[in-house]
Amino acid sequence: MSEENSAHSKKSPKIGNEDLALYLRIISYLRPYIPHIVLVLIFNFLFVIFNTLSVWMVAPVISALFKEQPQQEQVLEEEPLQTETPSPAPFNLNAWLKHQVGRFLEQGDRVETLKLLCLFIVFTFLLKNFFAYLEFYWVSYVEQKVVKNLREEVYRHVLQQSLSFFDRHDTGGIISRITNDINQVNVAVNRSFTKIIRDPVLIILFVVLLFSISWQLSLVALIVFPLSTVVIQRIGKSLRRKSRRVQERISDITGLLQETISGIKVVKAFAMEDYEDEKFKHYSERHFRAILRRVRLHRLSSPLSESLGVGVMASVLWFGGSLVLEGQLLSSEDFIRFVILLFAMMDPIKSLGDLNNNIQIALASGKRIFDLLDTPIEISDKPNALAKKTFQRDICFEEVYFRYDTSSDWVIKDFTLRIKKHQKIAFVGSSGAGKTTILSLLPRFYEPQKGRILIDGLDIRDLKLADLRRLMGIVTQEVVLFNDTIARNIAYGKGEFSMEQVEHAARLANAYEFITKMPRGFDTVIGERGMLLSGGQRQRISIARAILKNPPILIFDEATSSLDSESEFLIQEAIENLMKDRTVLIIAHRLSSIIKSDIIVVMENGEIVDQGSNKELLERSERYRHLYKLQFANSTSETN
Repeated sequence: MSEENSAHSKKSPKIGNEDLALYLRIISYLRPYIPHIVLVLIFNFLFVIFNTLSVWMVAPVISALFKEQPQQEQVLEEEPLQTETPSPAPFNLNAWLKHQVGRFLEQGDRVETLKLLCLFIVFTFLLKNFFAYLEFYWVSYVEQKVVKNLREEVYRHVLQQSLSFFDRHDTGGIISRITNDINQVNVAVNRSFTKIIRDPVLIILFVVLLFSISWQLSLVALIVFPLSTVVIQRIGKSLRRKSRRVQERISDITGLLQETISGIKVVKAFAMEDYEDEKFKHYSERHFRAILRRVRLHRLSSPLSESLGVGVMASVLWFGGSLVLEGQLLSSEDFIRFVILLFAMMDPIKSLGDLNNNIQIALASGKRIFDLLDTPIEISDKPNALAKKTFQRDICFEEVYFRYDTSSDWVIKDFTLRIKKHQKIAFVGSSGAGKTTILSLLPRFYEPQKGRILIDGLDIRDLKLADLRRLMGIVTQEVVLFNDTIARNIAYGKGEFSMEQVEHAARLANAYEFITKMPRGFDTVIGERGMLLSGGQRQRISIARAILKNPPILIFDEATSSLDSESEFLIQEAIENLMKDRTVLIIAHRLSSIIKSDIIVVMENGEIVDQGSNKELLERSERYRHLYKLQFANSTSETN
């Protein structure tokens, strides 16, 4: 992504008109492609010229077929009249074209004249379509580049957000903006970019020709413009509102799909297929009604503007035709030419009506996209962030306070703790005590509102974020794997790696044996979220990933809480291999896995209520003794 494009996303242009500012912001993504746009303008100009000629030349053909006198004679008869004019007449485009065509078609035989006219028309149509193709190709190139850059920019911006952002935004809504909304902008830009360049030029050239033929009839014909403008403007405003509702409805559907498919086991376990089906039908019906209202309105503008245009055309035909039949105002050939040009002008006029509708659709989707892009990145590197490649001494939490955006209550309160290098620190407490939250603050997944966290005496907010997180390996209860090979999942985030390293990590994680029994070994694709593996196998892949990363600090968040005894034994052994010569912070559901920790921190309501070794806490902490008795009482009852 270019820096220039990134700059565009920071803020919209400072223009009073919000709609104009939003549209200019979309158009600003065209700046890197100005040379291509210049090329498009050249092809557009050539298309307009040959398109106008192809339309203008129809009248001489009709004249050559139906006039009793050859066209050459008519032109020659008109010349003496022009020479008798006392003063030079102002330039008239229609007269100039007739004169040039007359010189080209100076043939005595009307059949020969007709042949030349037909060849000329074929030639102009070929050139017109040739330049139309070139214009369309380069316009498509620019459009797709802009959409590609915009989608990549939105995706990168989302990736850089803190976890608080994802707490506030549903996954389906984010996916919908990156896919559906950008697609809508693409469709709107695709349909409007060529029109906004070509159609005004065509209309202007047609208007010039019409006025050069008859300014009286042209004034009558141009009544269609103010009428069409009023209709199009009113429809456009309503269309934008309806487009926004359509995108909101498709966002709801995307969110429901993501939620249902990711939780399909629960849906089936509770036999809720019919319920989810009815819910989807409800969301789908809302989307259907919203899009039907938009389509109904969108399709209304074109026939309305065309009907207004046809009314004006009929008036011109009646008024102008009457004068031509009476031998007034203009010749029959010019009248035919005027009518043909007027009919030809209706297409770009209708197209401009569609242009406004497409722009309104683009604005509705663009607003949703830029709302996402304008969401500030809450956690990022400071301008002069410090590099930190090693962990040497200690981690210190100093009077840390934290609460989530959705809550007014402190989740962490006055948390102060020092962890020395190579110490094993365990956190225990009831559900909701703040154990996971405090460990999420260390890699800066969230930012504390008060206090600070230090590594080797340096505030983690002063460190480069990537360096900070490279110091840590994180293994959680909910293992996240990707729809890729086992080898690539183990080496995720490693960059360059060798299979020897991957296999060594798998052996230490007690995963090598089951991996080699897979159909393709380390090259086996494990499905979305690793669903082709058991829970214990997924956990061992996660541990192998942490081993290969080889971080000095390890964070375990209930890594064995949902496993059977055999899997827990294998994983506990893998964890012991991983924890050697490292600083370890661990949350364990089973106290048996943490009783050998150097320090056990007992937490309640976001605060430290006691800390010490297992022996010390059993002697003095009533809360820890309660947790200990509950744990081992349950273990005894399970054994019996």
